[in-house]
Amino acid sequence: MLHKLILISLLLLSSVKGIDADKVRHGNLVNFKEGQIVNVVNSKKIYSEIPYYQTIIRKKLEKGTAEYTHLMLKATELYKGTLGKSGLSLIVEFDGVDKTLHKTEDVTKKIISLL
Repeated sequence: MLHKLILISLLLLSSVKGIDADKVRHGNLVNFKEGQIVNVVNSKKIYSEIPYYQTIIRKKLEKGTAEYTHLMLKATELYKGTLGKSGLSLIVEFDGVDKTLHKTEDVTKKIISLL
């Protein structure tokens, strides 16, 4: 029970009003400074440019098959690695930010160019 209270407390402390912590794709909300621009991405657009994911679509692989799983793991590894090498401290899915509370910049094209 105590560990659940600690976990809930940490989640509350790390949450920022207007940013959905579940939609953070790179970085940590703990380091977010009020007034900082929130970089947003459309992950579906990025995945559609990843060769591993394109193979899944082209071959019409079914979720759960060994080849699908292998290719998705490779695609996700490339996706996360690219977000990391972007040099941006916080990246959130485009629908995970209340744009009335935070300034945002769409960096989807930048991430695609780094693939």
